[in-house]
Amino acid sequence: MRILTLVRSEFARLVSSRMGLLALVALMIVPVVYGGLYLYGNADPYNQLDKVPAAIVVDDTGDYGRDAADQLVEDQRFGWVIVSSDAAAEQGVTDGTYDFSLTFPADFSQDLDSSGDAHPTQASLVLTTNDTNSYLSTTLAKQAAAAVQVVITQQVGEHAARTLLDAVDSIRTGLVDASSGASKLADATATAAAGAQSLASGSSTLASGAQSLSDGLSELDTKAAALPGSATTLAGGAASVAQGAAQAAALSPSIRSQLAAAFAGSTVPPTDQATILGELDALSGGLASVSGGAAQVSAGASALSATAPTLAGAIHSAASGASTLADGAATASTGATDLSAGLTRLSSGATELDDSLADGVDKVPATTDVSRGTTAAAIATPVAVDQHAITEAQNYGAGLAPFFISLAAWIGIYALFLLVRPLSRRALTAVRRPFSTALAGWITPAALGAVQMVALFAIVTGVLGLQPANAGGMLAFMILVSATFAAIVLALNVWLGSIGQFLGLLLMIVQLVTAGGTFPWQTLPAPLAFLHQALPMSHAVEGVRQLMYGGGDLWPAILPLLVWLAVALAITVLGARKQGRFRTLRELRPSPLAG
Repeated sequence: MRILTLVRSEFARLVSSRMGLLALVALMIVPVVYGGLYLYGNADPYNQLDKVPAAIVVDDTGDYGRDAADQLVEDQRFGWVIVSSDAAAEQGVTDGTYDFSLTFPADFSQDLDSSGDAHPTQASLVLTTNDTNSYLSTTLAKQAAAAVQVVITQQVGEHAARTLLDAVDSIRTGLVDASSGASKLADATATAAAGAQSLASGSSTLASGAQSLSDGLSELDTKAAALPGSATTLAGGAASVAQGAAQAAALSPSIRSQLAAAFAGSTVPPTDQATILGELDALSGGLASVSGGAAQVSAGASALSATAPTLAGAIHSAASGASTLADGAATASTGATDLSAGLTRLSSGATELDDSLADGVDKVPATTDVSRGTTAAAIATPVAVDQHAITEAQNYGAGLAPFFISLAAWIGIYALFLLVRPLSRRALTAVRRPFSTALAGWITPAALGAVQMVALFAIVTGVLGLQPANAGGMLAFMILVSATFAAIVLALNVWLGSIGQFLGLLLMIVQLVTAGGTFPWQTLPAPLAFLHQALPMSHAVEGVRQLMYGGGDLWPAILPLLVWLAVALAITVLGARKQGRFRTLRELRPSPLAG
């Protein structure tokens, strides 16, 4: 028999009775119902989380807890309900009214604000869960609590950063004022240094003059010590001169008379006599004047002699004071010099301080209230994730679709072999063409599987609204997957019969775990990770992903399926050859479903 004849004969057998037709239809819709219902039920559960009831208890006496609770309710990520007390929330979680509850304790805000205290306290949230409600809801509750932690951390971080930036701005203002003051100080100290230098120069001159005055007065003091004795001697001499001059002046008339008498009998010319007598009269008047002056000198010398000790003492005191003045002036000169040097260093330091403060002002950026708010927000959230998706699933259902489609393809083929005969017994017995018989045995379930995949594709794209990146390629690949699975299950049935059918079920269960349809396959234990690489459903999932989301190389998924297909068909041909040689009465009995 030719292959088409065998295929047509098998189809005729399947629909030869009403029961057989109903069985065929029922088995044909198994993968459509399975894949469609699973994808429909898991189309987009994350957008339905607002229907998950969850309780919020706000015991916080501050603002952080209330603000966070308001934001949670506003976001509507879950079906949040504000509950008045922990006891009511816990009872609700216990009896299933709420899947979980989240409590902000009374000291929540206080603990958050304690970060600036000497002994900060970590704030805590109270998460109450109950796995009897749903284990997944517990996982979602932990994610919700983590999300609250992130929001609170961002708020606290932004507040802290804003406080820090405000403090930095205050520091900058203080630096500006300090820089201005340092500039004025530098100018003033420069002026003071110049004045101190002039003071040092004047103090040096004063010290030199005071020393000269001290030396002069010291010499005068030495000479003034002999002044009282000299004044007494002068007074005595002046008195003697006055007495002698007075005596001479008294003798002058007698002498004149004697001289005139002498001239009377002499030959001295009268003119010479008149001259001599005139000079004698003048001498007598001069002696009288000398006597008067000497008396005055004597009186003055006597007065000087009386005051000379006082004058000498005063000169001595002046000399002593001048010496002290000279010492003080020298000390003042030294101090003025030190002051000048110190003020010079102070002026240099003030200038350096001014320059340093000016540099500090330049290094602290000038900010505004708005810019500080922007900076605080950037510090609180330093990293923003800008996702660049090379490929992207339409929603959660689209993310699971490759796994469920591949699984549905296997289930559909497995169900068909509950009805379809692996090989035509008559052809094996009468014709003995194992290749044609094996190929016909594969084409029948492969064709029915193709119909199943077309129906499932229509449900996925038409009813569920998923939009594959390559629709035509995806449908063709689904048909290839179904045909490969048909060859594998056929080979198991040909060689092992009902045991092979059971092994097909076990193989499906193993591939449920190893296909990597949900979690990344790299998370599998090493033995299962090896099976992931080897078993066909893993490659079916990868190929549907490539065609549904777009991108990537499809051949690494196609080639392993083609190898499985070829090997399975080859094994089937070998089984058909074996059965063509050796037949049993059990194998010749008609199927009860054939009617």
